[in-house]
Amino acid sequence: MRTRPGTVPQSPRVPGYLRENRSARELMQLSTSLREGAMHTPLFEVSEDPSQVYAHFLLAEDEQANPITSAILSANALVDHRDLAASEFEPLPQGLWGLTMCVPADWRASYRITTHRGTDLSPWRAASERRPIRLAADSGGIDHFNPRVGASMNGAPVSLAYGPAASVPEILATAMPDRQRPGPAVGGWGTPEHRTRSLHPRLHHHELYDENCRRPRDVWVYEPYRYSEPTPLVIVHDGATYTRFLAIADSLDAAISVGDLAPIHVLFIDSTNVELRGRELPFLEGTTTSITTQFLPWVRSLYRVSRRPEETLINGASFGGLAALMLVSKHPDLVGCALAQSPSLWHTPMTDALRSLPCTSRVLMQAGCYETDIHQGCLELMTELANTSSPGDIRFESMAGGHDWAWWHPELLRILAHIFPGTAPHQS
Repeated sequence: MRTRPGTVPQSPRVPGYLRENRSARELMQLSTSLREGAMHTPLFEVSEDPSQVYAHFLLAEDEQANPITSAILSANALVDHRDLAASEFEPLPQGLWGLTMCVPADWRASYRITTHRGTDLSPWRAASERRPIRLAADSGGIDHFNPRVGASMNGAPVSLAYGPAASVPEILATAMPDRQRPGPAVGGWGTPEHRTRSLHPRLHHHELYDENCRRPRDVWVYEPYRYSEPTPLVIVHDGATYTRFLAIADSLDAAISVGDLAPIHVLFIDSTNVELRGRELPFLEGTTTSITTQFLPWVRSLYRVSRRPEETLINGASFGGLAALMLVSKHPDLVGCALAQSPSLWHTPMTDALRSLPCTSRVLMQAGCYETDIHQGCLELMTELANTSSPGDIRFESMAGGHDWAWWHPELLRILAHIFPGTAPHQS
């Protein structure tokens, strides 16, 4: 189990940091550099604690006739509806707005910035309940001073913040968000629309009728460009996000090409939308049954993939993470490995199911330190398993982030390379 030392504060905001620690001349230089494109946000600065850094988010005001009157940073899992000031920018001299947070040095996060103009209440202040507040705070757009752009579950563009110690694989392909989708991006609300963009040549799209859930379902199969024997098989939930918006096939190509990753096949299964995800992913009789009775036999019959459970891995995040735990614990004879990211253990306890894992099964759970309830649920599960012991290999890693594709995506690639290593010298 790998966890983070100490506890994460409820709010990482450091009020007034830039005003108190930068001279007027320095703030003017910041403003000029931003406007001229000579500097990108967020700016990271070392702190007194080597494991933490100051992350400075900045806005440079240009519309003097209709100026910004308030702005909020919608960083994943950090907008607290009970304390909105913790995510709001502060006005600074030279037409700047700034927000400083003290975050782990390996922080990986997606975020959007929403501004308000006028004397009335901002939309996030006018709302009174958690979800409308979060949606209003996330309705703006990407940070135009940050060139790193990713994609949310439904394809809406998000900006990416990587701390100086963050692990981001060099082979990670640039995301392809739907620039026409305005958002909000938080929570993945909405349905990904079908793209007209041509598929990667090694990514095969199939529309199958899900006999268990009784509806059409999109699936994609990534087939490596060169292999002689049946390859390991990886099954990934929320496949539309990976195949349409995150350019996963390009990343897999690169990882295999440089020898980080062995040739593998990947079956991406679409979860369609929030409503269907909630009905089908967190229940054994939903997508898990569809995989074991239909999709797994189908892909094994059509593609040259291994039938060995130790060479078959299931991955998912959130409800998909819970579904991954359900599948590996219910059918260890079919799937022997699971990467469960931010699993929704609050929905279904998994202690008893995981206690009975065979010794050949491998499970890795990951959760972001800022997704408080999910992170705590994973820690409690690990404690319960430690007290009763499970023959399977079950581990937990604490990530510096929230409930977020910004780390789910690169971690999937890292873990695949660890479980199914290629021929690169550093992995021999």
